[in-house]
Amino acid sequence: MGNKKFNLTKLALAMGVTLGLAGCFSDNDNNIDIKPPVPEEPDTIVVGELPDGAVAEKQAAAFTVSVEDLSGAALGTAEAPVTVRITKGADKVVSLDGSELAAEELTLNAGTGIFSAAVADVSEEVTVTVNFIADGFINNSTTFTLSSDNTDESATVRLVPRTSSADTPVKVAAESKAVEELVKEGETLAFDEETGAITVTDENGDPQPITLTKEIEAATEKDDKGGVEVVIPSGSQMLYRDSEGELKPLTGAPELTVAYFNNEASTATEANNNGDAASQARESSTLDVFPGGLDLEVAVPASDATDATEAPQAGAFTTAGFVAIELTDAEGNKVKNFGETDGKENSIEVKMTVDANTANACPMNYGTTDLDQETVRNFATDSTKATDSAYFRKGACVTVEGGTVASRTVKEGDIIPVWSYDADEAQWSFESYGVAQKVEGNDSIFNVAVQVTHLSYWNLDFFNWREPNRGQCGTNGRVEFDIVYGGENEVQNSTPFSLLVESQTNGYRKLKRARDSFFFDKSTILNPPSFPVFLQFLENGANIIDGVKGDENNPVDGTATRLKLDDVCELDGKTVVLVNDEPVETFAQPFKTELVCNVEGADQQGRAASATTVYLFQDGSRVGSIRTGNDGKAVYNNLVAGDYTARAANTTANNALTEAVSFTASATEVALEIPVANCVATEKPVTGTGGS
Repeated sequence: MGNKKFNLTKLALAMGVTLGLAGCFSDNDNNIDIKPPVPEEPDTIVVGELPDGAVAEKQAAAFTVSVEDLSGAALGTAEAPVTVRITKGADKVVSLDGSELAAEELTLNAGTGIFSAAVADVSEEVTVTVNFIADGFINNSTTFTLSSDNTDESATVRLVPRTSSADTPVKVAAESKAVEELVKEGETLAFDEETGAITVTDENGDPQPITLTKEIEAATEKDDKGGVEVVIPSGSQMLYRDSEGELKPLTGAPELTVAYFNNEASTATEANNNGDAASQARESSTLDVFPGGLDLEVAVPASDATDATEAPQAGAFTTAGFVAIELTDAEGNKVKNFGETDGKENSIEVKMTVDANTANACPMNYGTTDLDQETVRNFATDSTKATDSAYFRKGACVTVEGGTVASRTVKEGDIIPVWSYDADEAQWSFESYGVAQKVEGNDSIFNVAVQVTHLSYWNLDFFNWREPNRGQCGTNGRVEFDIVYGGENEVQNSTPFSLLVESQTNGYRKLKRARDSFFFDKSTILNPPSFPVFLQFLENGANIIDGVKGDENNPVDGTATRLKLDDVCELDGKTVVLVNDEPVETFAQPFKTELVCNVEGADQQGRAASATTVYLFQDGSRVGSIRTGNDGKAVYNNLVAGDYTARAANTTANNALTEAVSFTASATEVALEIPVANCVATEKPVTGTGGS
């Protein structure tokens, strides 16, 4: 008999029928060939598909900010979020994928303290200011200038607590107190809810002021000195602006916060004159947390004429001290001004103490009599009254001859411009001119007292700008120079470093941390100061600059020395040589970022390369970042050998980060799969053929 084949029916399979056939089935030699069942292939499968628009394209430019406390710990958690406000260039800023910034992206609550955004078009230069607000901290901001040749920027912003402590790493004296706590024994405070007026009277019914004083503790003559006294007259109205811009009284008696930021004049003077390399390479300073930084842009009249057109000018503050003052009710409303009496605006007095070692970067001496603010203003802006060849134009320093300004220490009678800072808008404005007044019995300080009619942050500053004082650097107003290792071969540098630029006197400092730089074989200073500076590259807290090729004032001699530059523009087009003879061990790390669906029960998960920003961490702190292209790929160069963690921004989930992926020094591509939660489960027919 012939061979037989049995095909199991679907019913038999469904019933679990099994056949066990072995050896001879009958008394003849016919073999029975049993073929195992072939399950039918399904007609369809479930596929997780990426939603339309999920894949991101690399934008023209982008920036990243790390928001931290004074210790360097990241801020922004679910319990204590950080609010982000873009106060300049907001119409140019988009998400990393090019879409409109979502409200969720403007709140940092994931514990990483990282905010990233992009600019879609930099065919023309774009300036962006980002302000950071957190409960219990003084607001701070940073500004980026992005262009076709400067497409990636990064910064670190540190927030100062409203109450200082003994272990605060920078010289800030801060305190917050309910105004009731500032009332002296025997005095009575009353708050009028209808007008917002606060009155304080003594036992005789006479009005008394509310006063809060904060000072930097100075143990020796060489220690930094400074402080502030805020005096609020009885009867002052506490008025805030509502969402419509109208002035309204506070809902109750406020809390007064005063934070004084010292300019570290004595510390800097001692370090410059007698300090060693370590004291001259401080990696922490009060000037580093100055709101908005000391490089800024303010409006300056084109001439001395009263109707002169004003134009924004980039320059730098040399500070004599800064104070943040806030009056806030229980609802979070902040006082903006103090009302009027008989048609005249009410004011409070702010008296700041200035260290006698403070550098005066625009010396003009008024004298000591008739301190009426209008009289002082008229004197300060009169070029014929210039002393030391300097006078002022809306707070900006101008020289009679149009040359440089020779800095000296502050003297009694010197004019010091007063500036205000809108903490909500992150914007500086010129206010008035103060005069340094002698303090009887204490030659180490001066007082500068001003009457202010609105509440904000207040600063005593000299604003110096390159025009008309010095002229611009090179052809593009920037300083650009190369960096090489020492030795015969002059290999291009790959050692990460922090860039530190400081005034040769005091009051100005700019620190750009290594993690906020994208190249280490060259450097660019976008807003060059117009006064003499010191410049250092810091590696592990020590300067690593040897000198400048061809510069006899900063020779290459095998010794680590900070550069002393009469004008930082001297560096433009030059080559800075490091003391390092041998390149440190670094490697180039390739990355790839992909969006991957995460649909439960799907037979296949959709995936696609997508552009985003990758952040690198070491010991829990961000050490750098890089943007991947439209193919999802990028190479991070000049990583020092070691263990790293990488995370990628999830452009589909409002600035969230992927889970961390750890890696060591390797040329192997690190693939970062970004889970997409809103993929669509789609049933699709199976392609291909089957058999039986």
